[in-house]
Amino acid sequence: MNNSLIDFLFKSLDTPSPSGDENEVISLFSGFVSPFVNDIQTDVLGNCIAHKKGVGTKIMITAHADEIGLMITYIDEHGYLYFKEIGGIDTNLLPGQRVRLIGNNGIVIGVIGKKPIHLQDKSDRGKELNPEDLWIDISAKNKADAQSQVCVGTVATFDSKPIKSSKSMVCSKSLDDKIGLAILAGIAQNLDKVNADVYLVATVQEELGARGAQVVSNVLNPEIGIAIDVTHATDYPTMSPSKDGDIKIGGGVVIPVGPNMNKLISQQFIDIASKDNIPYQLEAISRPTGTDAKMIQVSGKGIVTGLISIPCRYMHTPNEIVSLDDADGAIKLIVKYLKQF
Repeated sequence: MNNSLIDFLFKSLDTPSPSGDENEVISLFSGFVSPFVNDIQTDVLGNCIAHKKGVGTKIMITAHADEIGLMITYIDEHGYLYFKEIGGIDTNLLPGQRVRLIGNNGIVIGVIGKKPIHLQDKSDRGKELNPEDLWIDISAKNKADAQSQVCVGTVATFDSKPIKSSKSMVCSKSLDDKIGLAILAGIAQNLDKVNADVYLVATVQEELGARGAQVVSNVLNPEIGIAIDVTHATDYPTMSPSKDGDIKIGGGVVIPVGPNMNKLISQQFIDIASKDNIPYQLEAISRPTGTDAKMIQVSGKGIVTGLISIPCRYMHTPNEIVSLDDADGAIKLIVKYLKQF
């Protein structure tokens, strides 16, 4: 990835965007890609649609702008905040995590609290946690003090700063799917000569069932829809290649195959990657995927659908890991695919 894309990626990772509150990162994306497209707009739901005008085939490419998070549901008399989860979160990972709340007057830092192990009954140790077993501590004096900073409905994300853990590896929250957003931006940078009519869409509310993708697919009604997202890397302890697939970080862009993906498009991706020496891996998915592709495929009268994925370790945790080399491969592959039209 070039320096401008890496800078954009790190800014987007540092911008909270839990499902339903993607406005700030959508604005960041819009500002970055606008010099490379003909027009750009945001729809009622919040999807950002960047249009590179062309003739012939209408192609939509999506990456989701939202991330998992928390929403405040109750504030007690002592100023502690209780919450529900936004998207799929392993509740057992939450105790002790710092969170950033999008407060009444800006960002508020909190800590997710739980009774220390020293004070727990033996029967409680190792128990599966539920969100109601935990709370967020913002060091408020009481309920009134807490309410001056946040309110019921305030949302939060992990307070996890992005870092480069090696020359090509990035570690951060929300790489699902901010890495996809950066790939979408990289595609925009390289669409100088494309005949197809291309729409690059930063979608919202993917973590709640690809709601943004469903809306924009019905409105644009493209002939081809391609989603960009992460997939589970399986190259670390406790993973089983025979059960979970053989996907390695740094092993190349992932080309999924299965009923959610059009066979011709998947094969075209494979052919292009093979011809242009773009490292790639195959992933077999025998069901609808948990990505925008799920809703793109069945929108309107049906849309020819493809999916490109980036290997990701520790998905939906405060510290996901991806490879910038894999992301570069995704940009090259999709740009090559678009230039064939």
